[in-house]
Amino acid sequence: MQPQTKTKMEDSQTDIADRRRQLREDFIQSLGWKGVTMEALPADASFRRYYRLVGTPKPMLLMQDPPDRPPVPPYVMVEPFVKIADHMRQLGLHSPEIYARDMKNGLLVLEDFGDDTYTRLLNRQVEARPLYEMAVDVLSHLHRHTERNNISLGRYDDKLLVDEAMLLPDWYYPALTGKTATESMRDSYRDVWHGLFAKFPKDQETLVLRDYHVDNLMLTRGEGIGRCGLLDFQDAVIGQFSYDLMSLLEDARRDVPQDLQKHLYNRYMTAMGGSVDRKGFDYSYRVLAAQRHAKVLGIFVRLFVRDRKDRYLQFIPHVHKLFMNALNDPALKSLKDWFDGNGIDIGAPLKIAQK
Repeated sequence: MQPQTKTKMEDSQTDIADRRRQLREDFIQSLGWKGVTMEALPADASFRRYYRLVGTPKPMLLMQDPPDRPPVPPYVMVEPFVKIADHMRQLGLHSPEIYARDMKNGLLVLEDFGDDTYTRLLNRQVEARPLYEMAVDVLSHLHRHTERNNISLGRYDDKLLVDEAMLLPDWYYPALTGKTATESMRDSYRDVWHGLFAKFPKDQETLVLRDYHVDNLMLTRGEGIGRCGLLDFQDAVIGQFSYDLMSLLEDARRDVPQDLQKHLYNRYMTAMGGSVDRKGFDYSYRVLAAQRHAKVLGIFVRLFVRDRKDRYLQFIPHVHKLFMNALNDPALKSLKDWFDGNGIDIGAPLKIAQK
């Protein structure tokens, strides 16, 4: 029997991996360190890869966001990472210090926060309340800071929010019904969201980290709110105060008990004092919760259908529950009516999530 030969795609993937490995090795060698080795850390849903450096003067990681990956968005992602990390440190937040950089090739040497992500700590039954309180205090500190918006970033405006919400009809709806959403359905769905976003408060804008949840928070050796290390913020934009708090409390991958949610919500409001209109904040919180859950449902299906990453299927029932809860809010009546008007049983279980 003849041995099987590699396909052209396999050869191409091997070539890409070899090229990226060589870039990492050349970069580390250029820094003049002797005997430094790299240990790959587990990958997530992004194109970024992290490597723990062994033998460096202090704890460090190598981050690689390769420029030869699909151009979404069409620039090397280390550029916004560096820009936003620097800005957050100036605001008194604990983003990783950057020790060396090769921007052209998407390589950074970063401060190593260690292994204590909030997720790992919570899985080890570490008390949740102090961790979450620290994360909420980070947000209230950021939202009170007068220079929080002194950075040139894109806006979390209606277009971006609607584009994200479209992931539900484009990916989740076909997996739910076996049908493709018509253009008429998609247009009316957009109109619903534009109507909801039009009522957002105009005076509650801040740096929004967008993926502010326990997977991206770490307990570090810092002090005060500096003990909370921040990760995965390169997609940050300028948007509503409520978004990151909602992302933390209505976590797509972990249930946060209702009593803890209420305590943390009130802790944030107390810290903000009279500087934020609670009615406007409450409204944007509820609408953005529905938007995020709609987006995440679409993303998790896309990761399975397009990218063959099935581990995200386990989270769909939880996100679906959060989305259904959001739809029961009177503020979201127009969105609930859209599903009803199009004969969509959005409460039905997703078949692929049962595999």
